[in-house]
Amino acid sequence: MSYAQDAKDELVGRVPKARHCRIAELAGMFAFGGSLLGTEDDRIVIFHSENEGVRNKYFTLLKKTINIHECDMEERAGMVGLRGQTAAEFLMVTKYEESPDHVISRRILQEMCCRRAYLRAAFTMAGSITDPKKGYHFEITCRTMSQAEQILSNMESFGLTPKIVERAGHPVVYLKESDEIADMLNVMEAPVTLLDFENVRVEKEMNNQVNRKVNCETANIGKMVEAAVREIRDIELIEKTRGLKSLPAKLEETARLRLEHPEMPLRELGELMDPPVGKSGVNHRLRRISAIADGIRD
Repeated sequence: MSYAQDAKDELVGRVPKARHCRIAELAGMFAFGGSLLGTEDDRIVIFHSENEGVRNKYFTLLKKTINIHECDMEERAGMVGLRGQTAAEFLMVTKYEESPDHVISRRILQEMCCRRAYLRAAFTMAGSITDPKKGYHFEITCRTMSQAEQILSNMESFGLTPKIVERAGHPVVYLKESDEIADMLNVMEAPVTLLDFENVRVEKEMNNQVNRKVNCETANIGKMVEAAVREIRDIELIEKTRGLKSLPAKLEETARLRLEHPEMPLRELGELMDPPVGKSGVNHRLRRISAIADGIRD
């Protein structure tokens, strides 16, 4: 089972206690998976979903929100149909406004809790979230641009900054930042998925920090080795051309110790000197030796 499906399964199990939130979620599910057939006097409300859990939630919301007349309802594979008085009540309760835009009435979305329910419905019906182990991406594929703009507006009301892109002829509202995806999971009230998402995010960040530290230390070691190789080369040049005794006493001591301990850090090298010298002092002496070697080369 995919990570996105696990998230949807958690949301399918969440049924709002407040009737106005149930209405918002019903309206949202119908906006993404519904269609209206029949004449004005004999409406047929059709809800489509291949996911049995989603259909069961739709039916649960119906039972808890409107009066259902058994003779008015029909269930088939992938579909729940309403007609007659039940269909009329559904359209009235959800404030359905016949439009090709598939947007829901803004009167339903006045409360923050209702906007949460609407976004939860949208994701359950047409959303996707990438496994955070592989990357960070959250999206909802909409039926029309007007619907996408309504989703975007509702997400923005929670401080999110989604964007819209068109893919295969459909507008897609998406988030790419891990912080915002975590916030969106919280908005939709998916605590289990959110906890798992945050655990993976923390683990990845820790691994990244360790990798950065290792890379930094590796780079520093590489620089130390390169510097030591240059120092040895300079000292050997002086030894072959002028002899180390030609150097001032302190520089001669430093040169001989470097030849004896080519891989030793400057701080430890300075501790072997008499009297001991700090890291900056050793570095200063080696730079002077390097300058002498450069003079010989010139």
